[in-house]
Amino acid sequence: MKEELTPPSDSQAPQATQCSPSGLYPPEQEQDDSDNPWKLALESSGEGVWDWNVVTGEQTHSRQWKEMLGYAEHEVGTGYDEFVDRVHPDDIARVQAAATAYLEGRAPAYSVDLRMRCKDGSWKWILTRGMVVSRDARGQPLRMIGTHTAITERKQAEETLRELNLQLLEKTGLLQTTLASISQGIFMLDASGRVSTYNPRVCELLDRPESFLATRPTTQEMTLYQLKRGDFGPAAQLIDSHARNYVMSVAQGTPGVLPSHYLRQTPAGRTLEVKTQTLPDGRMVRTFADVTDYVQAEEARKQLNLLLDATQAIARVGGWDADIANDRIFWTAGIYRLLETSAEQYTPTTATASQFFTPQARALIKASYGDGIDQPEGHDLELEMVTARGRRIWVHSMGTTTWEQGKPVRRTAVLQDITERKQSEAALRENEERWKLALESTGDGVWDWYVQTGEEFFSRRLKEMYGFGEQEMPDLASELDARTHPDDVANMHKDRQAHFDGLTPTYINEHRVRCRDGNWKWVLARGMVISRDAQGRPLRMIGTHTDITDRKRSEALVWQQAHFDALTGLPNRNMLRDRLEQEIKKSRRDGLQLACLFIDLDHFKEVNDTLGHDTGDLLLVEAARRIRDCVRASDTVARMGGDEFTVILTEVTDAASIESILQKILQALEAVFELGDERVFVSASIGITMYPLDATEIEGLFKNADQALYVAKGAGRNRFSFFTPALQEAAQMRVRLANDLRSGLIHQQFRVVYQPIVELATGAVHKAEALIRWHHPTRGLVSPADFIPIAEASGLIVDIGDWVFQQAAHQVKAWRAALDCDFQISVNKSPVQFHERGGSHAPWDRQLQAMGLPGESIVVEITEGLLLDTSSSVADQLLELRDAGIQVSLDDFGTGYSSLSYLQKFDIDFIKIDQSFVRHLIADSTDLALCKAIIVMAHALGIKVIAEGVETTLQRDLLVAAGCDYAQGYLFSRPIPAPEFEALMAGKGRSGH
Repeated sequence: MKEELTPPSDSQAPQATQCSPSGLYPPEQEQDDSDNPWKLALESSGEGVWDWNVVTGEQTHSRQWKEMLGYAEHEVGTGYDEFVDRVHPDDIARVQAAATAYLEGRAPAYSVDLRMRCKDGSWKWILTRGMVVSRDARGQPLRMIGTHTAITERKQAEETLRELNLQLLEKTGLLQTTLASISQGIFMLDASGRVSTYNPRVCELLDRPESFLATRPTTQEMTLYQLKRGDFGPAAQLIDSHARNYVMSVAQGTPGVLPSHYLRQTPAGRTLEVKTQTLPDGRMVRTFADVTDYVQAEEARKQLNLLLDATQAIARVGGWDADIANDRIFWTAGIYRLLETSAEQYTPTTATASQFFTPQARALIKASYGDGIDQPEGHDLELEMVTARGRRIWVHSMGTTTWEQGKPVRRTAVLQDITERKQSEAALRENEERWKLALESTGDGVWDWYVQTGEEFFSRRLKEMYGFGEQEMPDLASELDARTHPDDVANMHKDRQAHFDGLTPTYINEHRVRCRDGNWKWVLARGMVISRDAQGRPLRMIGTHTDITDRKRSEALVWQQAHFDALTGLPNRNMLRDRLEQEIKKSRRDGLQLACLFIDLDHFKEVNDTLGHDTGDLLLVEAARRIRDCVRASDTVARMGGDEFTVILTEVTDAASIESILQKILQALEAVFELGDERVFVSASIGITMYPLDATEIEGLFKNADQALYVAKGAGRNRFSFFTPALQEAAQMRVRLANDLRSGLIHQQFRVVYQPIVELATGAVHKAEALIRWHHPTRGLVSPADFIPIAEASGLIVDIGDWVFQQAAHQVKAWRAALDCDFQISVNKSPVQFHERGGSHAPWDRQLQAMGLPGESIVVEITEGLLLDTSSSVADQLLELRDAGIQVSLDDFGTGYSSLSYLQKFDIDFIKIDQSFVRHLIADSTDLALCKAIIVMAHALGIKVIAEGVETTLQRDLLVAAGCDYAQGYLFSRPIPAPEFEALMAGKGRSGH
């Protein structure tokens, strides 16, 4: 239904007298005003004019009114409907309300915005305004005239402005929300340098009250505020060095060059990244981001890279990545070490890298590349290689290959040096027959297996062990395998295959075998491959079966009674008590000590609370593994509950050995824990008590360890504390000795004494060993056994050792002139000194050269432990000694690793038999047999032998008979000062010896 614009009813009309419309239409012209000058003026202004007879509804429109809507003069009639039909439906009610309010006198004027439909169907915004120009005697409106003004462009501008305003409000709200929710702290400074805007996060990061920033302080005021609180540390040391001058200049009110970026530490230990941007209008925006986790992660990554490189060096492994398609090869540092070259000396390519492989190795590699049908993705090869120095080595290569269209395009491999293993296998093969004889003499069941054919010959005793007669058991390997318990088969095959693959020197496995009567018997199977083919595959293997059924029954009973922690697999409190009780009995019987450690994980609760119990459980499992790795297999690691662990260290000799284990545990537990996607850092506090020094009963030990743990936690965590006052005092004594050592050299508290080394064949003395003595001003004579380990641990041994060498060098120069032109002095050199190259001390060969002494005037004594060091630095220094003519003596031989491979690998001139073999030397003794074996072996290798600790004529005579070259000991002389040594030599000259 169409709405209509109607005049008000009589009852609504205001009571007014008739009046002329302000002279606009005089009475005589009310019916014809075409020439009305006001109307003509309105039309000439570009506005459309309308004339409405309110009583009859007739409405006329000017030409401009019609053209405004796109109509010609004759296309619009004079009816009221011509107007109302063109009004937008949504606007009719509003137009009528405005007209009614005006006609009824409730509105002072008639003016309304509306939309009208144009001829082309579009809508145009119109501002219509009008007024009553004629009323009847009662004041009822009779006639209205008005104008139409096109306002479409104005309306569009208003709409655009309204939309822009809404967008501005939305963006302003979004900005405020963003500032409040982002992790960065932000504040903005106006052109005068005052804070104009900030978010809550900046208050949190800078630890400033919001009320302070609300005062709109200047940058100088903020900086002075922080300086006063000590936020920047002494001399602004908590701020990056390049930004300190700027910060201090701001505090002084004379800002210097503004750094766009710098880091600073907070007093709480967090790291903040500060960035500043200056806007064109002079304002500045400054942001603060907490980058602590990133900085710590980056430091951890660097440490991990160092650890990885060290691990590769220790394990003698390296990575090899070959991009075959693009002819590129990448080696890790480990490969360069294996092949005795460097990245500066050689750049690997697919064309030249093959030179490092023997022809047989190249054939194996080519075969693995050439299998384009099966296209194996992995490889596992043992290859012989030739290093850049021409040395042959064996490597174990494992890796993956990427194939495309039947061709390999990339191969990644890990290579491990297995040369020593290969040499061991060769040595084992040489001992095949001796093994066979040993096995046959054990009395156990013996088996002899031809692996490739499956034939296996069983001794009569072995068949009887399982209830069979001599002819009742087929000579086939499958016979015993079929009788193996199903639960034991997998592990048996695993151990056997490990030996086949060369991963273990012997095959050892315990499993159950079904006897003829159906019962199961536990046996210990031991064996060794004694023959392999050219490819290293096993051909023949011999071994024994030992009946261990009774032993297993006892073990099963023990295991049934034992209880273990379900999470970590460690013994729990009950098993710990049992173990500790047994260890106390053993220590009491043997007169030994043991240590009981209580270990508590620091900050474990925070991990559990923040990351959940599952992550906490993973942490406990990994912590248990790390602790186990830090102690010996004979020690006990138990979980008491929660994050508490207990360790029993047995056969403890001294506090120093305990402290090294404690440091190892602390370092292991403070390393990062990779738990799924989380990186977690904890530490440990350790309390230690000793049996029997502190207590002799379990409860007493537990109480003491718990009290010591409490002390460790109270002292700041990540540390250990001894309950034992005696050990506390000993530890403090070592610290004091370390401090005293530093001043010992300066105050000339050290002395060098010399012990003669006698040539047994002639009794002549033309050698001596230089030994250090420390005359402490308050403690008197301090044993080298007490201070040398401390000097090595602190690094002071480098200065002390060089001082001893210089004293010995001056002395040998004097004695070569006075006693013997070929006189030699032996000087001990610590492994620590070998690792301190490039320091302030000149190499010994150069010092000798500067003194005009030949290299053979000095003998360097080293220990077997040094030869275990696989670093090229040690080998290079030993070669330098040899090249300089300085001879090398291997001290304490027989007490360490005594590997013949070291004697072959390095140029050793003397072997010193340790005094532990000489001390109880008598005829037909084991010690004498060992001494003879050492002497024969050394002479076969062109090495001379010196016996230490000779105190009796019997010992001397037995060594002479065994062919020993030299000896030293109290039989000949104790270590004495140089003047006494010269007097001794003078006496020997007078006596003719």
